[in-house]
Amino acid sequence: VALLRAAGVQFGCLGDDEPCCGEAVLSIGHRPYFEEIAAHSAQIFSDRGVRRMLTISPHCYDVFKNHYPDLGPDWQPLHYTQYLAELVAAGRLAFPRSLDLRVTFQDPCYLGRLNGEYAAPRQVLAAVAGLELVEMELSQQDGLCCGGGGGRMWLETPPGERFSDLRVQQAAQTGASCLVTACPFCIVCLEDSAKIMDISGLEVLDVSELVLKATEA
Repeated sequence: VALLRAAGVQFGCLGDDEPCCGEAVLSIGHRPYFEEIAAHSAQIFSDRGVRRMLTISPHCYDVFKNHYPDLGPDWQPLHYTQYLAELVAAGRLAFPRSLDLRVTFQDPCYLGRLNGEYAAPRQVLAAVAGLELVEMELSQQDGLCCGGGGGRMWLETPPGERFSDLRVQQAAQTGASCLVTACPFCIVCLEDSAKIMDISGLEVLDVSELVLKATEA
């Protein structure tokens, strides 16, 4: 919200009327219930005249883009990093403060692997002066899942078998002080593993949290 306001973007939200996207139901295989949720949500968007939607979660973005009923040719769901990259490219969003940081980026599966979007979050990070982006051993098309997708947020994976444990170790090996991502599931899994693995000096942040620091004078 702060970044959109900094760019002078006019936007609205549905507040208490905002429906669930239904992605979690779809992930665990209850297709009939998902179709019921999607039809209800699509009707709300249609009634409100929604044509462009920003999502925070790549899971929401994927389900709106690939699994929802047709909402017309003008309907465009976007992950927020895609829209921020648009704003940066158009000169509407600037980062006047330099950040002397080395960061590495975790590609969310539902943004990258399922939808081929690797560039947008990196373009946003690249627009911040002083910020050095270093890639982990496995990144982009070869990136490693955090372990939160596909319904695994509701399963208890034993320590030592968690992808996120391996991922934070790989992040630490880059010498980065920030492990940045753009997915709420990734944030939860990576933060937990950073604590469990007792990796000091590695902060887990969302892209929006990090670049917001660069808008502050």
